[in-house]
Amino acid sequence: MLPDGDRIKIGDSTSDVSGIKEALKKCAPLATGGWLVYIQNNTDKIEYGVFKGSSNPISVLVDDVVMTPNNNLIVVKAFQVAEECVEVRANNGSRHYIFLDHREEESPPPLQYLDKLVSSIIDKTEVEVEYIEPATSFLKRLLFDSLRESHGCIVAVTNMKKSPKLLSADGIILDKPIDFVQLVSDLSKGKIPPSHIDSKGHLLKGMLNSDGITLFDNRGRLLGYNCFIKLSTGEHPIGGARKRAFTTLAERIGKGLCAAFMQSQDGWSDFRERHR
Repeated sequence: MLPDGDRIKIGDSTSDVSGIKEALKKCAPLATGGWLVYIQNNTDKIEYGVFKGSSNPISVLVDDVVMTPNNNLIVVKAFQVAEECVEVRANNGSRHYIFLDHREEESPPPLQYLDKLVSSIIDKTEVEVEYIEPATSFLKRLLFDSLRESHGCIVAVTNMKKSPKLLSADGIILDKPIDFVQLVSDLSKGKIPPSHIDSKGHLLKGMLNSDGITLFDNRGRLLGYNCFIKLSTGEHPIGGARKRAFTTLAERIGKGLCAAFMQSQDGWSDFRERHR
C-alpha cells in the first residue's frame, strides 16, 4: 500500500490490554523520524512493530493511503495531534478527540484549519497542474510537523507581488523568496536532490519558532519572518499579544492580505481568509 515504504516486525503478544501495553512499551521509543507503531490483530494474538512511508519529501502522505475507506481493511489511528490532545481516527472517516486538560470533548480540534492554510498558500501558484497535489502534500506534511514543534505562531498570506508595507517595515524579508511549489516541481523533474527541499523545510520550522509573523504569498512562496504589525486602535480582544496581532491581521483581509492563521502556545488555532 505504501510505495517505497518499510516495515519491521518487533514481536507478538497476547490479544488483550497487557499485550497492547507490551507493544507500545517496546515500540514507542522507535516512533521517530517518520516511523510509526503498528499493532495488527490476528484474533488469538497481536503482531506489533514499526513502519514508515517513503522518505521522498513529496511522496503521498501515509494517511492519504492507509486512512482511506477500504472494505478489506479496518484501521484505527491514535496519535497526539497537539499538547494535551489525542486524536483517535478510523479509516471510515469517524474521529474522536480526547482532551487531557480542562477542555470539553466538544471543543474544536487543534490544527483544524491546516488544510485551509495550505490551500490559501498555493491558491494562485503558476506551476504545472500535475505538481499541485505533491506540493499540497509536501506543505501539509511540513506545516503539520512544524506547527507541532512550535510554541505558538502567526502566519499571514498576501496576494500582493511583494510583501505588504504593514509587515515589511519591521521584519526580515528575504531577498529571494523560498518558492516551495517550484522546489517540489524541480524535485519531481530530478533537477534537485531531496536534501535541497528538506533543508528549506528546516528553515521554515525555525522561522515559525521565531517571534512575530511568518509571511507567505498565495503562490507558494515564503517571503519573510519575524514581522510585526502595529495593533489596531480599536477595542482589543481578550488575550495576549499574539491574539491581538492576529485580530489586527484579520481586519486587513482583503487589503493586501488574503489569509491569516494563528496557533496558540497550547496548540489550538484560528484562521481567517478572504472569500474566493
